[in-house]
Amino acid sequence: MRGIAVELMNAALSDLELDAAYEELPFKRCVSEVQSGASDIAMPVTEGRNYLSHSRTVFAHWTLAAIVPQSLTIEEPVTLQKLNDLSVLIISGYVYPDNITRWAETHQDITEITYSADGEGMVPFRMLEFGRADVFIEDNFWSANLIQDHNLALRVMEPALGSDVSVAGYRNELTGLRDDIDRVLEAKGQAFRDTLFKKYTGYTESFFSGQ
Repeated sequence: MRGIAVELMNAALSDLELDAAYEELPFKRCVSEVQSGASDIAMPVTEGRNYLSHSRTVFAHWTLAAIVPQSLTIEEPVTLQKLNDLSVLIISGYVYPDNITRWAETHQDITEITYSADGEGMVPFRMLEFGRADVFIEDNFWSANLIQDHNLALRVMEPALGSDVSVAGYRNELTGLRDDIDRVLEAKGQAFRDTLFKKYTGYTESFFSGQ
C-alpha cells in the first residue's frame, strides 16, 4: 500500500508507537468490516456515513468529472444536464456529493457497478471503450493519469461536476484513537502535507482543495 492517505496514517501511528496492517477490499466491504469490528479503520471514506466515527483530518480530495470516449460528441464546459440523455456509470456504495446524488436519482440511464479485483480499477474505463456506456463519473486527476498510463481512447471533461473531501472512518469504539491521530497530524502542519501531495501528484494540496 502506498499513497498520501497511507503515508499520513503511518506517520501518525509511528508517533503513537502503533502499526497498521492494510488490506485492500471493495469499498462496501471495507465499511462493513469496520462496522462489524473485523477491522478498525476504513480510509478514505466520504463524510455522511454516520455509522462510522469520522476524522477531522482530510485524507483525500475527491474531485469528480465526466470521463467519456474520445468519439463521443460533447462540448465543454460540461454540466450534469448535458449528460441527461447519455448512459452513465457510477460506483455502487460511493457517497457522491449532494448535487450529483440528486441528479442521479432522476436520471433514466444510470448503471451502478463495482470495481473488480483487477488491481487497477480498469473495468469502468474498458466499458466506455467497448461502448457499453457513454460516461463514467470518477475522480478527475486519478482518471486522467490512468487514461494516460494505459493509452485509453478516453478523455476527462472539464470542469469538475462536484467535489468532496474524504476522511478516515473509525469503529465507533475508537474515538480516542481517532482524536490522537487527528492531533498528531494537525501538529505536523501544512508543509508536511504539501510534501506528500507533491511527492505523489506534483502539486501542493491547494491545487486539489481549491478546485
